[in-house]
Amino acid sequence: MNSKQAEILLAVLYTGSMIFSVTSVISLVTTWQNWVVTLDGCIDVDCGCILYGINTFRTFLGGDEKLCHFAAYALTPIIVISLCLGAYHGYRCCIHKNLDEPKQINHGQVYNDRRNLNGYVVVRVKKRVAFKRWMPIGFLAALVCCLSLAHAVVITDGYYKTCEQYRRNLIQLLGSRGREILAIHNRLSCGAIFDFMDYVEPDKNHWSRTEMNTGIALHLAIYTSWFNFVAWIAACSINFIMARKRQRNLGEKFCCC
Repeated sequence: MNSKQAEILLAVLYTGSMIFSVTSVISLVTTWQNWVVTLDGCIDVDCGCILYGINTFRTFLGGDEKLCHFAAYALTPIIVISLCLGAYHGYRCCIHKNLDEPKQINHGQVYNDRRNLNGYVVVRVKKRVAFKRWMPIGFLAALVCCLSLAHAVVITDGYYKTCEQYRRNLIQLLGSRGREILAIHNRLSCGAIFDFMDYVEPDKNHWSRTEMNTGIALHLAIYTSWFNFVAWIAACSINFIMARKRQRNLGEKFCCC
């Protein structure tokens, strides 16, 4: 893989990361705001987050809203970085440089040529300087990988914690007994549990909550968050591979690539 191929692939990965991040944020924030009034039943703490919900004896409460704030805003720097790097590499790959200024060749410049080019005007295509900052961008990508991994883990774990807690709440609401409890615990997927939540959980704001498929929205947020993480893992690997290759080609120290 040469430098141009690497930059094309990086442009695609950065653009994909930006799309995945925006999709994840929109899906999560939409779901959070749809449930915030219904789930926020705490007195001293804002607990309207759809993630990490808690089942109590009488009602179902949301998780700490700080968790939803993290899930909503943690991808903001990633979106900005992806936009900048994607635009930069995309520009370098797709927008060709103009021609050099016309130059007149004299006899001394063409002494090895059989043709007499003295007085000819030659126009050459400008060539872009090869990208050199593989190592700094690689370390930046590694930091972004850590942030995107934390984001994906939080929303995934919060999703399953809310699902498990609402299973218990659903048993209380339906008054389930015996094998019905086993069916709810062992056979119903989290998507089905959130479907029950959409239709069974009462709206504390006089039924102003809009109808939505909470399970699908959260699945979309989770999948795109993990896709974003994979994209940055690939981008980080490409940057370090190209940095290592440049070190071998130029004989530079690894830290200076």
